[in-house]
Amino acid sequence: MKTCRHGAAAVLSEDQLDALLESAPSPRYRALWAVQRWSAARIGEALALTWADLNAAVTFRRATTKTKVTKQIPTSPRLTAEMATYREVWAIEHGHAPAPGECLFPAMGSTTQHQSRQAADKALRSTCALLGLVGVSTHSFRRSLATAAVRRGVPLHVVQQITGHKSLASLGYYLEADAAEVLAAIDGV
Repeated sequence: MKTCRHGAAAVLSEDQLDALLESAPSPRYRALWAVQRWSAARIGEALALTWADLNAAVTFRRATTKTKVTKQIPTSPRLTAEMATYREVWAIEHGHAPAPGECLFPAMGSTTQHQSRQAADKALRSTCALLGLVGVSTHSFRRSLATAAVRRGVPLHVVQQITGHKSLASLGYYLEADAAEVLAAIDGV
Protein backbone atom coordinates (compact mmCIF):
# COMPACT_ATOMS: atom_id res chain seq x y z
CA MET A 1 0.00 0.00 0.00
CA LYS A 2 1.10 3.52 -0.70
CA THR A 3 2.49 5.26 2.37
CA CYS A 4 3.84 8.81 2.29
CA ARG A 5 3.51 8.68 -1.51
CA HIS A 6 5.71 5.54 -1.77
CA GLY A 7 4.65 2.01 -2.68
CA ALA A 8 1.76 0.62 -4.70
CA ALA A 9 -1.42 2.66 -5.02
CA ALA A 10 -4.44 1.31 -3.15
CA VAL A 11 -7.01 -0.76 -5.01
CA LEU A 12 -10.47 0.69 -4.44
CA SER A 13 -13.83 -1.03 -4.28
CA GLU A 14 -16.74 -0.03 -6.51
CA ASP A 15 -18.32 1.76 -3.52
CA GLN A 16 -15.13 3.72 -2.87
CA LEU A 17 -14.84 4.66 -6.55
CA ASP A 18 -18.48 5.79 -6.54
CA ALA A 19 -17.82 7.87 -3.41
CA LEU A 20 -14.82 9.51 -5.05
CA LEU A 21 -16.86 10.54 -8.08
CA GLU A 22 -19.71 11.80 -5.91
CA SER A 23 -17.29 13.83 -3.77
CA ALA A 24 -15.26 15.29 -6.64
CA PRO A 25 -14.53 18.99 -6.01
CA SER A 26 -15.78 19.95 -9.50
CA PRO A 27 -17.30 18.41 -12.63
CA ARG A 28 -13.82 18.50 -14.19
CA TYR A 29 -12.40 16.14 -11.57
CA ARG A 30 -15.46 13.92 -11.65
CA ALA A 31 -14.99 13.56 -15.42
CA LEU A 32 -11.24 13.05 -15.10
CA TRP A 33 -11.68 10.32 -12.51
CA ALA A 34 -14.45 8.74 -14.60
CA VAL A 35 -12.10 8.55 -17.60
CA GLN A 36 -9.42 6.95 -15.44
CA ARG A 37 -11.90 4.60 -13.75
CA TRP A 38 -13.42 3.21 -16.94
CA SER A 39 -10.36 3.23 -19.21
CA ALA A 40 -7.47 2.45 -16.82
CA ALA A 41 -5.73 5.57 -18.09
CA ARG A 42 -2.56 6.84 -16.51
CA ILE A 43 -3.01 10.42 -15.29
CA GLY A 44 -0.79 11.84 -18.04
CA GLU A 45 -2.74 9.96 -20.70
CA ALA A 46 -6.07 11.23 -19.37
CA LEU A 47 -4.90 14.84 -19.05
CA ALA A 48 -3.58 14.79 -22.64
CA LEU A 49 -6.98 13.89 -24.13
CA THR A 50 -8.73 16.24 -26.52
CA TRP A 51 -12.41 16.16 -27.43
CA ALA A 52 -11.45 14.45 -30.71
CA ASP A 53 -10.10 11.52 -28.68
CA LEU A 54 -13.50 10.74 -27.18
CA ASN A 55 -16.01 8.90 -29.37
CA ALA A 56 -17.21 5.29 -29.32
CA ALA A 57 -13.74 4.65 -27.94
CA VAL A 58 -11.31 6.70 -25.90
CA THR A 59 -8.18 7.05 -28.03
CA PHE A 60 -4.90 7.46 -26.21
CA ARG A 61 -2.45 8.65 -28.86
CA ARG A 62 0.97 7.03 -28.96
CA ALA A 63 2.65 10.36 -28.29
CA THR A 64 0.91 10.47 -24.90
CA THR A 65 1.22 6.84 -23.76
CA LYS A 66 4.07 5.43 -21.72
CA THR A 67 4.52 2.55 -24.15
CA LYS A 68 4.38 4.85 -27.23
CA VAL A 69 1.59 2.72 -28.73
CA THR A 70 -1.85 4.12 -29.56
CA LYS A 71 -4.51 2.49 -27.41
CA GLN A 72 -8.27 2.58 -27.92
CA ILE A 73 -10.64 1.60 -25.14
CA PRO A 74 -14.36 1.22 -25.93
CA THR A 75 -16.39 3.86 -24.12
CA SER A 76 -18.61 2.24 -21.49
CA PRO A 77 -22.19 3.46 -21.08
CA ARG A 78 -21.35 4.95 -17.68
CA LEU A 79 -18.39 6.87 -19.09
CA THR A 80 -20.50 8.04 -22.03
CA ALA A 81 -23.09 9.45 -19.61
CA GLU A 82 -20.44 11.13 -17.45
CA MET A 83 -18.82 12.75 -20.48
CA ALA A 84 -22.15 13.99 -21.88
CA THR A 85 -22.79 15.81 -18.61
CA TYR A 86 -19.23 17.14 -18.52
CA ARG A 87 -19.46 18.38 -22.14
CA GLU A 88 -22.36 20.64 -21.11
CA VAL A 89 -20.47 21.96 -18.07
CA TRP A 90 -17.31 22.47 -20.16
CA ALA A 91 -19.28 24.50 -22.75
CA ILE A 92 -20.78 26.74 -20.07
CA GLU A 93 -17.39 27.27 -18.42
CA HIS A 94 -15.65 28.17 -21.69
CA GLY A 95 -18.52 29.93 -23.44
CA HIS A 96 -18.67 27.63 -26.45
CA ALA A 97 -19.10 23.98 -27.40
CA PRO A 98 -15.77 22.15 -27.31
CA ALA A 99 -13.90 21.92 -30.60
CA PRO A 100 -12.24 18.61 -31.47
CA GLY A 101 -8.70 19.88 -30.82
CA GLU A 102 -9.47 21.48 -27.47
CA CYS A 103 -8.36 19.84 -24.25
CA LEU A 104 -10.80 17.69 -22.33
CA PHE A 105 -9.14 18.84 -19.12
CA PRO A 106 -7.58 22.24 -19.83
CA ALA A 107 -5.58 24.38 -17.47
CA MET A 108 -7.53 27.23 -15.91
CA GLY A 109 -8.08 30.07 -18.36
CA SER A 110 -7.19 27.97 -21.41
CA THR A 111 -8.74 25.43 -23.73
CA THR A 112 -5.51 24.37 -25.45
CA GLN A 113 -3.15 23.83 -22.50
CA HIS A 114 -3.57 20.65 -20.49
CA GLN A 115 -4.15 20.77 -16.75
CA SER A 116 -1.09 19.83 -14.69
CA ARG A 117 -0.58 16.48 -13.01
CA GLN A 118 0.14 18.31 -9.78
CA ALA A 119 -3.28 19.99 -9.74
CA ALA A 120 -5.01 16.68 -10.49
CA ASP A 121 -3.04 14.90 -7.77
CA LYS A 122 -3.78 17.62 -5.23
CA ALA A 123 -7.53 17.42 -5.89
CA LEU A 124 -7.50 13.63 -5.54
CA ARG A 125 -5.48 13.68 -2.32
CA SER A 126 -7.73 16.29 -0.70
CA THR A 127 -10.88 14.38 -1.69
CA CYS A 128 -9.43 11.12 -0.37
CA ALA A 129 -8.57 12.82 2.92
CA LEU A 130 -12.19 13.96 3.26
CA LEU A 131 -13.42 10.42 2.58
CA GLY A 132 -10.83 8.77 4.83
CA LEU A 133 -9.28 6.81 1.95
CA VAL A 134 -5.64 5.89 2.55
CA GLY A 135 -2.94 4.99 0.05
CA VAL A 136 -4.85 6.30 -2.96
CA SER A 137 -3.09 7.91 -5.91
CA THR A 138 -3.99 8.61 -9.51
CA HIS A 139 -2.73 5.09 -10.27
CA SER A 140 -5.42 3.59 -8.02
CA PHE A 141 -7.90 3.84 -10.89
CA ARG A 142 -5.69 1.62 -13.10
CA ARG A 143 -5.03 -0.91 -10.37
CA SER A 144 -8.69 -0.99 -9.34
CA LEU A 145 -9.96 -1.65 -12.87
CA ALA A 146 -7.35 -4.33 -13.55
CA THR A 147 -7.88 -6.10 -10.22
CA ALA A 148 -11.68 -6.00 -10.46
CA ALA A 149 -11.58 -7.34 -14.02
CA VAL A 150 -9.37 -10.29 -13.02
CA ARG A 151 -11.61 -11.04 -10.02
CA ARG A 152 -14.60 -11.16 -12.40
CA GLY A 153 -12.75 -13.75 -14.49
CA VAL A 154 -11.69 -11.51 -17.38
CA PRO A 155 -8.75 -13.20 -19.15
CA LEU A 156 -5.37 -11.61 -18.46
CA HIS A 157 -4.70 -10.87 -22.13
CA VAL A 158 -7.89 -8.76 -22.23
CA VAL A 159 -6.90 -6.87 -19.08
CA GLN A 160 -3.46 -6.37 -20.63
CA GLN A 161 -5.07 -4.86 -23.73
CA ILE A 162 -7.07 -2.43 -21.57
CA THR A 163 -4.13 -1.30 -19.46
CA GLY A 164 -1.68 -1.27 -22.35
CA HIS A 165 1.01 -3.25 -20.56
CA LYS A 166 3.54 -4.79 -22.93
CA SER A 167 3.87 -7.97 -20.88
CA LEU A 168 1.85 -10.04 -18.43
CA ALA A 169 4.74 -9.69 -15.99
CA SER A 170 4.34 -5.92 -15.87
CA LEU A 171 0.57 -6.29 -15.57
CA GLY A 172 1.06 -8.54 -12.53
CA TYR A 173 2.31 -5.55 -10.53
CA TYR A 174 -1.12 -3.91 -10.85
CA LEU A 175 -3.12 -6.86 -9.62
CA GLU A 176 -3.88 -7.19 -5.95
CA ALA A 177 -4.84 -10.37 -4.16
CA ASP A 178 -6.67 -10.06 -0.88
CA ALA A 179 -6.11 -12.42 2.07
CA ALA A 180 -9.17 -14.57 1.20
CA GLU A 181 -7.91 -15.10 -2.37
CA VAL A 182 -4.45 -16.08 -1.12
CA LEU A 183 -5.94 -18.49 1.45
CA ALA A 184 -8.22 -20.02 -1.20
CA ALA A 185 -5.21 -20.56 -3.45
CA ILE A 186 -3.29 -22.21 -0.64
CA ASP A 187 -6.19 -24.37 0.55
CA GLY A 188 -7.37 -25.18 -2.97
CA VAL A 189 -10.88 -23.93 -2.25
